Amino acid sequence: MPGEAQASIRGIQSIPSITEINVRSGPGTNHSLIFQVPVGMSGLNLLEIGPDEEENSQTGKLYQWFKLLFHGGAIGWVRDDLLTLQGDARAWGYPDLLQPTWAFDLAHSSTQAPVGLTGSEIQPIGERELVEQPEVIPFTPAMQDLDRVRSLAFLITSIFEGRGYASYNNYDAGIVSYGFIQFTLASGALWRVIDVYMKQANSPLIDQFRQYIGRVQQRDPSLRHDVQFRDLLINAANERPMQTAQDIVATEGFWQAVVDGYITHRQLKMPLSWALLFDMGVNFGVNHGFVRLAEKNLGVQPRSVPGENGITEAQLITEVARLRKISHDRQAERDNLPGLKVRGDFWNDLTTQQDWGLTGDGQKLVVKGRMIETTQ
Repeated sequence: MPGEAQASIRGIQSIPSITEINVRSGPGTNHSLIFQVPVGMSGLNLLEIGPDEEENSQTGKLYQWFKLLFHGGAIGWVRDDLLTLQGDARAWGYPDLLQPTWAFDLAHSSTQAPVGLTGSEIQPIGERELVEQPEVIPFTPAMQDLDRVRSLAFLITSIFEGRGYASYNNYDAGIVSYGFIQFTLASGALWRVIDVYMKQANSPLIDQFRQYIGRVQQRDPSLRHDVQFRDLLINAANERPMQTAQDIVATEGFWQAVVDGYITHRQLKMPLSWALLFDMGVNFGVNHGFVRLAEKNLGVQPRSVPGENGITEAQLITEVARLRKISHDRQAERDNLPGLKVRGDFWNDLTTQQDWGLTGDGQKLVVKGRMIETTQ
């Protein structure tokens, strides 16, 4: 029997000249195009499946949209007629598929595999192993320690993402990724950083950035190989206005999005919860499905409040970290990139150590071999 279900980009068989397909921000062509991926890309993990929001169909069959985790951590939606599916997809309302199968040909069941309170049924990512309820060691709630928690979360994520404000890469679905949390051209976050920088900086680099405004706003894929643009970004990172711009966009576009989307409704209090979910928002996108999957595995309602729904916040975050570790481990094995395991191991170890207050040994914490202060 094949393993966990994964998707591959099939493309449009009748138009072989189309070598890239669109990835959108939601389940419908009414949602914005966020990037494109090549036909033939494979090994994509499923995060969510939903019907076409505009109820578009072909030959009387309603399209389904797949929310996928792409290599490099990008997340987006692709329609089922552009995909093949292989593996055990029963938890997603499809059969156990021995061979790659055109997703549009498959009948999708709206009732997915049931999940009881034990969480022992088949899940989209791994099977839950029952563990004892984690002990809740006393901690200062994040809202009462916000500056420390946020600055520590930013620092931890920046260590995993790259080399700080000047960090740059052009090898994944983000087209160009830049800065201490890797703001991507494909998502539009890089344009936001440049825009904030240009509005507050007084630098000779501004004129050079103006030459790129149109291409950045259009998320021009050719910028991936533009050496002058790369050097411009790296040089600007030495300026305080660029560092401030990155901090502003990280706070408004990621930190606050995570607080609004995950923390407020669930009334999460632990500093570890806040920092972990921020790091996942940067790594996987703020609309990742790990928290909802953890709630499903634990048998509670989505966005319900720990402490009122039969589980503790420590249980929820432990399950989120476990699922994330599984995702990293599988990608590391699939792509032969053992270094990917480090990030998942770090957060999973913190839950094992019950470091809910994110204090390390009381003063310091080791992140990817680097010692950082936790009392800032």
